[in-house]
Amino acid sequence: MSIKEYKNVAYGLHGRNKLDAYIVKNETAPSPLVIFFHGGGYVGGEKETAVSTELMHDCLAAGISFVTCNYRFITTDPYPAPMQDGTRAIQFVRSMAKEWGFDGQRIASAGSSAGGHIALWNALNGDLADPASPDPIERISSDVTAFVGHATQVSKDQRFYEPIYAGPHIQPNLTLFYGMSSLDELKQPDILQLAEEASAITYMSEHAPPAFMAYDFPLEGTTIPADASVDKVIHHPMHGYLLKQKYDQLGIPFTLRHAGDPVQKGEITRFLSNSDRRLPPQGM
Repeated sequence: MSIKEYKNVAYGLHGRNKLDAYIVKNETAPSPLVIFFHGGGYVGGEKETAVSTELMHDCLAAGISFVTCNYRFITTDPYPAPMQDGTRAIQFVRSMAKEWGFDGQRIASAGSSAGGHIALWNALNGDLADPASPDPIERISSDVTAFVGHATQVSKDQRFYEPIYAGPHIQPNLTLFYGMSSLDELKQPDILQLAEEASAITYMSEHAPPAFMAYDFPLEGTTIPADASVDKVIHHPMHGYLLKQKYDQLGIPFTLRHAGDPVQKGEITRFLSNSDRRLPPQGM
């Protein structure tokens, strides 16, 4: 097994639309692939941080190709730009399946924190291809076979917290995220509608791919402590717990791990290998 690297590949027109690809060259069959989006609150972070993660190391060792992506920051491009970049990245990578030599029908999305939400938003939205687009990349499916998230939010809507958290914190960077001038706009009807559209959990359906979510904090009860730090609030395993309830209702595989029930060695790559929901052949 060898690994072919492609660095700083442009997947779109914007300056931060760049990705690095590490393609496993298996002797028997094209490898599956994971597309990873870094964390950083939508205002920071770089694709290179994935290189030091256990996820990337384990994927490559297990024969799973790995792509790590940058995306636009909300400091210059508010929602939906980061999510649209996630869609574009998936479509572009799938378009390279034959040239790079991986299995374009077995692509999973993954990410950490904000990047996890980008990956989840796209995973739950399913295929966002535009068959009528003059851009051939936009005509390619953005569907994925599985999702893996670390410390991932499932909602950008403050109403999500009302039944589970009584503390004072709101999510950071919301004014930037929605392009607002003030937090006073949060309850305006247009912003509430935007918050619903921006939240991955909104798109949960029977078409959702299998999911694996892990958190660094413990899951103790079914609420977030009122005195929790803002970091704990936005990265709390209650996010994954509430999404898991929806998955369980539909009988779709979902693994939730947290500090009290941590990820076991090799568990994520086994999940990815077993989540073989092959997609229909794409017209690429």
